[in-house]
Amino acid sequence: MPIKDFNGKARIPRIGKIRLGEKVKGQKSEYPKAVNYFVCPIEVRAVYGEKPKKLNITFHSDDLEEIFPQYYKRYGKSTGLVCKGDGEIANAINPETGEFEEVECQGRNCPYWKENKCKTIGNLHFIVIGVNRFGVYQLDTSSYNSILNVNGGLKYARELTRGKLAMIPFILEVIPQEVNPEGKKKTVYVLRLEANILEMMKSLEASPREILSIGKPKPEAVDIEEDLHEKSLVESMPVTIDELKDMWIKVQRLNKTKEEFKQYLIEKYKIKESSKELTRKQFDRVMADLKKELDKQKQEAEEVDNDFTEAEQKGLI
Repeated sequence: MPIKDFNGKARIPRIGKIRLGEKVKGQKSEYPKAVNYFVCPIEVRAVYGEKPKKLNITFHSDDLEEIFPQYYKRYGKSTGLVCKGDGEIANAINPETGEFEEVECQGRNCPYWKENKCKTIGNLHFIVIGVNRFGVYQLDTSSYNSILNVNGGLKYARELTRGKLAMIPFILEVIPQEVNPEGKKKTVYVLRLEANILEMMKSLEASPREILSIGKPKPEAVDIEEDLHEKSLVESMPVTIDELKDMWIKVQRLNKTKEEFKQYLIEKYKIKESSKELTRKQFDRVMADLKKELDKQKQEAEEVDNDFTEAEQKGLI
């Protein structure tokens, strides 16, 4: 039974972020720069290539608030989110109490909006078809045109499917669009959400497994760099806390002290600060060595048991 306060409440696993920009080094510091492709985690690049401009996606829910929440948001320099509103009502931090309070949201009439301190931000949550991970990726955008484009794609799809969005195959892409800020023409890259109508209609009668195969990219069509092949991909995955716990359990079963094992890590892998420094390759070697020792320990214990059993049978003890 769940805790009563938590009943019906859950957080969908977010397994990573996909971005529309990347940090570049300037003379003094790093700064964000917009790009014309998706900046993806390594497991997505392994399927769609190093700089994909299109992703085949689907959603986990029909609820727009779950898949594409969008609000006016203002962040403090060191305090994180300080105000979040929908154009009518906002939750803002009271500077005197430090607590969030419900206030009127003035939207584009807000002084902070006019000072460019408040922005409209949409957070798109989606499953990437062809990437075998449990959870959703998040893409954040403050682009007015991107938000309108995605809203339009979702609205049109809901009209065709009678409100269904979950497990419908979509195409999310980055496209050039001409805008006129302050009367000056320029080209920016924005999001567009589309769908193959035939595949969309087919998905309404299909199972989830069939849907996840509809938009799966063909491996031969993807240009995968050498460092994104399966072996390199696995070796690049960080060691998790649960895996480290399992390692230390094995160390304790071998009756090794922490100091002894840390010395072993220093001598063999030059790990001085923490076992968290272990790379995937090093960790796998350590676990293989521990397994060998445990197997040897188990075999020796069985031999001792056999000796005792034999002695008992001969009446020696």
